[in-house]
Amino acid sequence: MKVRRPYFDRLVPLVFGMLLLAGAVGIAYGLMDIAWVGLFLSAAAVALGLATGGRLVRDAVVPFRVDVDSHGLSVRIPKLNRHLLWDEVAAVVLADAPATADAPGTADAPATAVRRMLRGPRLLLVPAAGVSLGVPLTEKSPVDGQAAVELFELGEVAYKEDQFTRDLALLAGERFHPLFRPPIPPISGVPLRHFPDQTDRARLKRWLDRRRALLFVGWYLLVLVPLLSLTIVATQHNELLGGIVLVVSLVVVGIVTTVVRHFTESCRDLLDDEARIDGTDLVIGAGPESPRISLVSGIVTVRQPGQLKGFGEAWVLARSADEEPPVPVLLLADPRTGLLRDRDDLRAVEAVLRDSADERDRAAGRQLDELASQAPTSVALPARPSEGAQPARVHATALWQASKGVGRAVVLLGVVVTVMIAGGWVVEETTVVGPALIVSAIGMFVVWIVYAVYRVVVLLRALLMLVARVFR
Repeated sequence: MKVRRPYFDRLVPLVFGMLLLAGAVGIAYGLMDIAWVGLFLSAAAVALGLATGGRLVRDAVVPFRVDVDSHGLSVRIPKLNRHLLWDEVAAVVLADAPATADAPGTADAPATAVRRMLRGPRLLLVPAAGVSLGVPLTEKSPVDGQAAVELFELGEVAYKEDQFTRDLALLAGERFHPLFRPPIPPISGVPLRHFPDQTDRARLKRWLDRRRALLFVGWYLLVLVPLLSLTIVATQHNELLGGIVLVVSLVVVGIVTTVVRHFTESCRDLLDDEARIDGTDLVIGAGPESPRISLVSGIVTVRQPGQLKGFGEAWVLARSADEEPPVPVLLLADPRTGLLRDRDDLRAVEAVLRDSADERDRAAGRQLDELASQAPTSVALPARPSEGAQPARVHATALWQASKGVGRAVVLLGVVVTVMIAGGWVVEETTVVGPALIVSAIGMFVVWIVYAVYRVVVLLRALLMLVARVFR
């Protein structure tokens, strides 16, 4: 049994730590020419950058190895470097973080709230009587109150919770005590599995990101630039003609943008939604006020791959009322690969549809029954994280997604600049079209500033959450 930290969880802090260190060094280099007024602020920025960046880099490169076998544990982590035989270990306890630390209203309450929000199930080691680990035993075992040391949080390592529990129980025997809270059940109904699973979901999101990037490039090169060029040529020939072309271009750009956005976002919207069957309703979301779709009211259909734009190879359960476009509500297959959803999930939905009084629902149920016969066999439901548990990979992934959001903001600035250049090209030759393009570019720039600030705030928040975990 080898316990390691995921490479991604180490790469992201390393990259951002190096960026902070480089920024601090750059500011320090510029201190030679700075006025005394800003000297202290610059020095504070350098100190913060060095401290934060150094801590992130140290946390990324520090050794982290825990090997467990039938003879004992070999631990090499920042707080402990020791090989222990099982006779030297009294207990290993998988327990929740303490529910009580500093009481609300104390001076440390905000910091404590952050720390508690970041904590998940953790592994405690209790040494046998007379065995010294050479480090302070700052924790207490929830089993019998003996002094213990915390080795790591389960969310920090590349090990599934259920597999980790089984493997450690097999090797540690009676010394192992799994005392963490059980997964929180849904409010009501039968939960459907997260689909696709974590690995395929990441691949699917990368696939969707690549498709969105290609569509944006196509929209920019084949729609925006040609229409702006046509507007410039028409305006130089005749201003009235240029105005007409500009109006038509705005309509075309608006329509194409709406279509492209729907094409790229409709599939992604279904990925992060939890779903469950509650009676005869399909509930989308985990909250008590989550939207409900009746499965027995004659509005449910099963759409084959290719029938809904933007869903690739996926079969999709859709709500399709008369004279209304279908609204996708549940992925039945992976849009990237066409791999069907788990058989038990399909059977759960089919069981409701087949008892409907409406033939349309029963037809959808028969289609689901046919798909279920081809679907993979059921697997155990993935364990849901305990309330408040935020694994390290969650923060690393959030930081990566926030970074991509900032990158999108930078790319979108090119659209604003393109419109501004088009307006400047004809502003001296016209009295309406050129100024209209300039004003449009200014309005777009204002909107872009708001969007860019939002993206930067999201990035800073993700970075602070990661730093809070490192410094907790």
